[in-house]
Amino acid sequence: MPAPDLHHTAAHVATMLAFYCVRNSSLEDLHAGIFPSSQTGDYTDVKVVSPYGEIAWNRLGRISDEEMQRLSEDVVNRLYTFLFYLLTSGEPDRGLPLPTQWSPPHLEASIAAMWPEGRDPARNAKHV
Repeated sequence: MPAPDLHHTAAHVATMLAFYCVRNSSLEDLHAGIFPSSQTGDYTDVKVVSPYGEIAWNRLGRISDEEMQRLSEDVVNRLYTFLFYLLTSGEPDRGLPLPTQWSPPHLEASIAAMWPEGRDPARNAKHV
């Protein structure tokens, strides 16, 4: 039996995790709404008006502490649920549609470096 292509498997699982556990989480609530346009393109011309004065868009915090807490908890719960069932039962029994417009994933050096074999990026580098 040939060895599985771990890059392909990891890319598939990573895409499922990102799509179903992160993208389709409470992050969607934060993404909803009207996003400003910028004539300059760098948003230096966009300001938010508050009772205490204007805030430049580039200096504006866009997620509150409460929203970040809710998002973190939602993502952890979704990841935990997905991984629990993946590890106990294998891949879902129905074909899950995945985004086709996303770029293929790549190994993230800061995470790979947590493992000794990941500290040599050329050793494991492969695009799917």
